[in-house]
Amino acid sequence: MYKFLLRSLPGQASFIRTLGISTAKHRSSRRNESSDQIDDAMDRYDRNRQWRRTKDGHGHGHVSKDSSFKVVSYNILAQDLLVEHFYLYGELRTDCLTWRRRLQNIQREILTLDPDILCLQEMQYDHIFDLMQGLRMGNGKKLEYVYKKKTGERTDGCAIIYDACKFQLLDQRPIEFYDQNVKLLNRENVALFAKLGMKGQTEKEFIVATTHLLYNPKRDDVRCAQVTRLLEELETFSCDPKSGQVTPIVLTGDFNSVPNSPPFEIITADSPPAKLLNFKAVEMGPPGPKGPGIASTRQDNWITVDYILRSLSDKSQHQLQVTSIYGLPTVNVCYRVGPIPNHYLGSDHYALGVVFNLI
Repeated sequence: MYKFLLRSLPGQASFIRTLGISTAKHRSSRRNESSDQIDDAMDRYDRNRQWRRTKDGHGHGHVSKDSSFKVVSYNILAQDLLVEHFYLYGELRTDCLTWRRRLQNIQREILTLDPDILCLQEMQYDHIFDLMQGLRMGNGKKLEYVYKKKTGERTDGCAIIYDACKFQLLDQRPIEFYDQNVKLLNRENVALFAKLGMKGQTEKEFIVATTHLLYNPKRDDVRCAQVTRLLEELETFSCDPKSGQVTPIVLTGDFNSVPNSPPFEIITADSPPAKLLNFKAVEMGPPGPKGPGIASTRQDNWITVDYILRSLSDKSQHQLQVTSIYGLPTVNVCYRVGPIPNHYLGSDHYALGVVFNLI
């Protein structure tokens, strides 16, 4: 969420919780004058964010559609968190912040991206039915999901939604990072794993994992402890104790960690606990050795905290090849788009996506 605004707007948080019908007349009076501007802004945004083929995605005639799948990761901003921290969104128009409006925009974006697997963070438990209903009606897929709510009284969590026509759910594991016996593991954050098999290709299995780590910028120590626990759990979930083989893993989420920060270095290190899994982040920026900076959300500045990673373990029978990327916008584009959520983007994070080929 935004962490850069300090202005409090008393009384409006409760208004936002139920805002919708009450502002219908106000919205209607502006609709004619603003709808064309919104459509133009959406077109400009969509042109700025296109799927881009990678080097491995060009000229590979042997790539089977049955072996490829599209993953999208998205922190969609839980409405209860928006209400709780409403002062952070004070410069945004209130009609952009209702769940009804944000749900429409989130569904529109997801349906446009058309993922086979959707990893969500800040998915509020009592909103997942509405989201699933809209997605099922919009794309005609047989969508199923697994879900893990945060520990304690928090109402949001992580979800993995997948196309049951294409994949079979073989196993799942919800992970709570709270551990009363470990001093640094005292927060409510969670992770969620799902082992999927390709239908019609019984030998091809992979794991999708998603997480949302602690935000507090001063607590890299807590995030490092959470990441360490995450990797330990992923190793036991992915490794066959008899054969020693490791199931390939797609790891997604909001890690609340910038590149080269200590938590992120643990994930991608060539040493325990990450050595066996050998995670590499998918490069989400424009092609070229020194492309412009990219961002997935705004805190004090526009920064990247959301990632999609793949394991490249030499103990895996199959490998995950990246063939196409829905990269993050550059910082310049983020400034041009302005604060989010807005009239056409439903969250304060940008979605990111990758097409993988399991070879």
